[in-house]
Amino acid sequence: MTTFEGFICKACSYKTYPRHARCPSCGKREFDTAPLEGSAKLLTFTRVHMLSLAYTERFITLGIVEFASGFKALGRLLVDEPRIGMKLKTELGPVRVEDGEKTVGLCFREA
Repeated sequence: MTTFEGFICKACSYKTYPRHARCPSCGKREFDTAPLEGSAKLLTFTRVHMLSLAYTERFITLGIVEFASGFKALGRLLVDEPRIGMKLKTELGPVRVEDGEKTVGLCFREA
């Protein structure tokens, strides 16, 4: 099974996902990793209506969540009526299907 990892700067402990070439906080280049797993809290969300013609859906919902570990991440929100602050569970799944090809990423469902 594919897992996703967050990155922790070795110099200042700044947590980031996805990985950057340099730490956004201190500019250093060395990172440790930690799994992005467990429940998360929804911080904000948006619905994207201007999709490529390859999408079969009218819109998709994206959310930014915060994990108990302090990591923040963007992913596909698989909730009909999202509410700021709601608890979500994380899974890996198709975040995009274009022309029959699936791109796997972080997805969030109501816990």
